[in-house]
Amino acid sequence: MELNQFYNDEHTREAVKAFFLAQLDKMALEKVFEGLDTHGIKDAKETIERSFIELGELYGKNKKPNITNQAR
Repeated sequence: MELNQFYNDEHTREAVKAFFLAQLDKMALEKVFEGLDTHGIKDAKETIERSFIELGELYGKNKKPNITNQAR
């Protein structure tokens, strides 16, 4: 599956994103109870969020209509 197809399949895209973020939450909770450092979790979450934003910029449908002056 190409990234274009993946991004434009909204249900799959959101399910994958939610799965990644849920796994980070689970890992963070485990690390907290083990008394381990959790700073990397924040960085990982930001990376996932930015990656999905960039996917949208690269592969999302262009939502801005191309308006041209037809009078000219």
